Amino acid sequence: MYKRLLPLFLALFSICAFACGCTTEGGDMALTQNVRLEMVDWHIAGLWVINCPVCWLRVYNYNNVPIHDVTLSYVTYDFDGKPLDKGTFVIDGTVPPSNIKNFIEQYIGLVSLESDKLSVKLESVKGGEGGGH
Repeated sequence: MYKRLLPLFLALFSICAFACGCTTEGGDMALTQNVRLEMVDWHIAGLWVINCPVCWLRVYNYNNVPIHDVTLSYVTYDFDGKPLDKGTFVIDGTVPPSNIKNFIEQYIGLVSLESDKLSVKLESVKGGEGGGH
C-alpha cells in the first residue's frame, strides 16, 4: 500500500518545493525591518483536490536599495479559529527602493480542505537586484 502512495507524496512534495518557492536561506534583518507586507485578498484554488491559497500580496519597501526574495510565513485556520496548516513562501520578484509592488496570483502552498482563514507574516528579505519580474 505504501508503495502506491509514494508517487503521490513525491508529486505533492515537488509542487511545494519548486512551484511554491520554499526556501531555507535567511535574509537581511536590517532591511527586513524597513519592509511591510500586506495581504490584500486571497481565495482557495484547487476544487477540493489540491487546495492552495492564491494571494494578492503588496510589499512596501522603505529601504534605499531594492529587495528580493521576500519570505513570508503563513498559517491557515478552520472556521472556529483552530490552526490547521503552516508553511513559508518566497515571492519571486524585486521591489525597487522606496517603492510599493503588488504580487497577484501567488500560489503559496498546499492546505487542508477545512481552511477558512489565512494569516501571513513577513519573515525576511534580501537586498540588491535578484528575483524575476
